[in-house]
Amino acid sequence: MKHSYGLRILCLLAGVALLTSCSTTRGLMQADAAEHARFNAYAGKPITEFRWITPGHRRAAIWTNQLIAWANINTVYLITVAPPCPDLLTAPTLGLSSIQGWVQARTSYVYAQGEPCRIATIQPVHYLRMLRAERKGGAMKAAAAP
Repeated sequence: MKHSYGLRILCLLAGVALLTSCSTTRGLMQADAAEHARFNAYAGKPITEFRWITPGHRRAAIWTNQLIAWANINTVYLITVAPPCPDLLTAPTLGLSSIQGWVQARTSYVYAQGEPCRIATIQPVHYLRMLRAERKGGAMKAAAAP
């Protein structure tokens, strides 16, 4: 009898853990979707290349096939990779290839989980405009609050 009671408790705890992980995953997907929409809304027309002088600049996945790369503090690019490619959101690190300091669409690669993913498109992000709009939106929300 004791054995079955312990097994029931174990199953209950496993179920709770599973439900918790599902809600956490859903929350992360919603956060990723918001970030994806945020940067795509301010992305400009595709360009063929951009200067990537210091490889140590920040990169961050915002969707399964998109990442943003900061060339400097205010210069951001939205990079879309062509399939097949591992899920960029789950890759622990992301690398970016360049040819003599230039990242080029169709010839440069994003490295995710050690696999090269060909860059399909590069779009400059109107980053300062995005930040100003967010600040203005935040100020409007604060003024509207009771």
